[in-house]
Amino acid sequence: MKKIILLFTLVFGFNLASAQIDVIKKQIGETLKGRIISVDDNVIVFTYEGQDVPYTIAKNAVEKITYGRTGQVVQTSNKIAVNGQADWAKVVILENLENTKGLEVGQQIGTSDDLANYDSGNTAVVKRLKMEAARLGYQFVLVTTDVSSNRTAYVYKY
Repeated sequence: MKKIILLFTLVFGFNLASAQIDVIKKQIGETLKGRIISVDDNVIVFTYEGQDVPYTIAKNAVEKITYGRTGQVVQTSNKIAVNGQADWAKVVILENLENTKGLEVGQQIGTSDDLANYDSGNTAVVKRLKMEAARLGYQFVLVTTDVSSNRTAYVYKY
């Protein structure tokens, strides 16, 4: 009888411990298991199961989070389907490198010369960037400015 109680306690304890693992499901279907440390407007900070090192992933790269303790499922972003230049309006312009963590970087599509008139309100430059990204099959464009005010644009996808 003591062995049965001990076995039941071990099995129940193992199930309880594994049920507290959070699961991050990426837009590409990959799952990451660990513990969510924090979630803000743009990124998720987590540790992998069995590790203490914090990792950051952009919400853009994540479909949903399933919290192990509560079982709550939180949809973090909708997948953007870009199937050619006709889908250019779906492309998202990003201006913060943090928002690309977990995404795959592609080629450079803009330099300082191309982006001289860039600002988030310049519709002609923004449209050109989005159309090029869509033509290449990418969902995101990262536009950055360095300390010398040089701008670059790179495409990113899931």
